[in-house]
Amino acid sequence: MAELSRKDLRKRINDKQFDNLYLIYGEEKMYIKSDTNLLVEKLAGKNPSEFNFHKFEKDYELDDIAVAVQVVPFMSENNVVVISDLDVNDKSFPKSDLDRLISILDNVPDTTVVIFTMPTLVQDMKKLGSGFTKLKKYVEKNGTACAAARESDLPLARQIIRWADSRGVKIEQADAFKLQEYAGFDLNTIKNELDKLCNYVGDGGLITTEDIENLVTKQLEANIFHLTDAIVSGDSDKAYNILETLYYQKAEPNEIINIISMSYLDFYRARVAAESGTPISEVAKEFGYGRREFALKKAGSKTRSISTENLRESIAEITETTAKLRSTATNDKIAVEALVAKLIILSGKRESKYDKR
Repeated sequence: MAELSRKDLRKRINDKQFDNLYLIYGEEKMYIKSDTNLLVEKLAGKNPSEFNFHKFEKDYELDDIAVAVQVVPFMSENNVVVISDLDVNDKSFPKSDLDRLISILDNVPDTTVVIFTMPTLVQDMKKLGSGFTKLKKYVEKNGTACAAARESDLPLARQIIRWADSRGVKIEQADAFKLQEYAGFDLNTIKNELDKLCNYVGDGGLITTEDIENLVTKQLEANIFHLTDAIVSGDSDKAYNILETLYYQKAEPNEIINIISMSYLDFYRARVAAESGTPISEVAKEFGYGRREFALKKAGSKTRSISTENLRESIAEITETTAKLRSTATNDKIAVEALVAKLIILSGKRESKYDKR
């Protein structure tokens, strides 16, 4: 078939319009689990028979998969084979194994449904890798692929409000955004943090900003954004404390730099918009911000004390550091610390803690 949206995938599943091959992948792991469970339930029931249901979660043996797909269903229309978190890009999964896997799929009987699902495998959606891309194209040609993308900010805030309502608890939209900011965009994490807040305020309660500040665990991505806030405010002590926390959380230097870079691009776009008299809404539309337009508005207010020239210099420093991180001769952590120092200075020519070392 092709690649379907989640809405179309779930409609086809509920209408019992099945294919013999599925690939369910993407960033939003809660959706992947939900869609996979729905598909399995519609194909094999809530309690699948061990004769007609085969699940491979780790320690894959292609011989076992080859046998499983050939099983004739017993007292059922379908033989279901679920292959979970198969990382075909991993070095331990060579090209010859991928070729064999596709050969196995070429011979799947009409009574067998094979489901590749990625409920925990972390994937870079911009760089899916040659192995995964080959598997994806094969599935699109012979079955159905579906990418579970993360929700944008406003729909996610509304989902948080609905979840809270179902628990008999209220949360304002602004605080739903705050919860996203701290918990990140993974639905499982957000749901867990919201459950914690609901239990705290109790039935009929109201989740406040203070509750979120005190109870929600600030996730890695959120901490990096807070690092950027400390940098542009010239607070070197806070910036380096956050940086130490990030390293404790095992944040990769490249990850830190990437999010700092995203923030500074927001800052610069907001500044150019202000100087040219261009409405923020137009800039947001031009760069595909969607409902994240508020990010540009916040960006403009955060950097009022930084000159346009210093913003340009800051972006140049970030670009240079990114290039350095690609060199094996560079100590990545020292490069990040040096960048933070330079950005703090450019935030207002303040003295940086790094200079005192």
